[in-house]
Amino acid sequence: MRTYKKIKKLICTIFICLAIISCKKEQMKTLTYDNKTKTDFNWSCSVTSIKDYPIEITTGYLATNKDFIAAFRNNGIEDDGWDVDGQEGGSGGNQIPSLLSLTWVSYAEKKVWFLDEGALPSDKILALFQEGFYNIDNGSQQPIHETYQHIVVGVAPGGVVVVFLTGDFHRVEVARFQATETAEDVNKSMRRPGIYKDTKAFLEDGFKTLLTAEQQANYKNNGIPFGLWDTYRTRYNWRLDMQFYKEEDKLAKNTHVQYINGEEDKLDLKEANKFKNHTLPKTVTFYYKNNWNEANFDETEIVEAFKKATQDNPQPKVIIIAKVQFMYKVVKFVVKCGDKEIPLEKVIVENGGYN
Repeated sequence: MRTYKKIKKLICTIFICLAIISCKKEQMKTLTYDNKTKTDFNWSCSVTSIKDYPIEITTGYLATNKDFIAAFRNNGIEDDGWDVDGQEGGSGGNQIPSLLSLTWVSYAEKKVWFLDEGALPSDKILALFQEGFYNIDNGSQQPIHETYQHIVVGVAPGGVVVVFLTGDFHRVEVARFQATETAEDVNKSMRRPGIYKDTKAFLEDGFKTLLTAEQQANYKNNGIPFGLWDTYRTRYNWRLDMQFYKEEDKLAKNTHVQYINGEEDKLDLKEANKFKNHTLPKTVTFYYKNNWNEANFDETEIVEAFKKATQDNPQPKVIIIAKVQFMYKVVKFVVKCGDKEIPLEKVIVENGGYN
């Protein structure tokens, strides 16, 4: 009799668990379905610049063909890098923009750049908002569906403009534009107009006061590496290959990847070792059962390694091999394409454990 009751209790428990799982799946499906039918998403907007190349916005906005949506505000100097959202300043909207206009001062170049209503891929942007992404909830450790929250405009020397959608642990490029140099009197757009005789004097003062003496000397002697940031946008078909000291070791959580073009992703455990057409990694964080490693790649080294590895291969598939050594204290990296293997000697690896 007791055995029968135990079996009955076990069967009830199984049915309850299945019901809970089914309910969670339905909730996730509903959330995804709702997003797929939505056409308006709340977002904030901001501008950022390549690190150590300070810029300042004078005017700019996002719009549709019919409506003005949001203005970019002058929040001061921006130069934190494309992997940072920049200062938002409370500007945003909920319509999907189709036009981008921007004027900014580039102090390292002593130039003013102007983008006149570049046409944004609104269908692509809407599709990405609707698709969203999954992150792991820290409490339940279950995947939760989220979507992008920001539209970020990244600028670089030479008038390069790249637009990103960003969210928690996810950042994707959606457009690239080329601005033109303008002779606009930015002195009229600054917070304290009338201080300088003309735009040239304004730009000279900005170069001297906003750049360090070392940066000024570097730009004067070596010039600015125009085109470098488009090189960073080059995509390759590559994947990671984790090789552990102990056979029983394995990845325990999604792999966090930040790319050299400013994009960002969290690779699902099943996707981490699949080939994907993407830019090259800047930082990769691996999570194990009780430990983690963060690999910081030298941008010049990894770009050159991929160029060498793929130069004779019309359809290259590249593997970044990560050899995790004893106690996770050392990870050695090799770029492999066909028979070519190029070791990466400049990767800085940090490690730690969970409390």
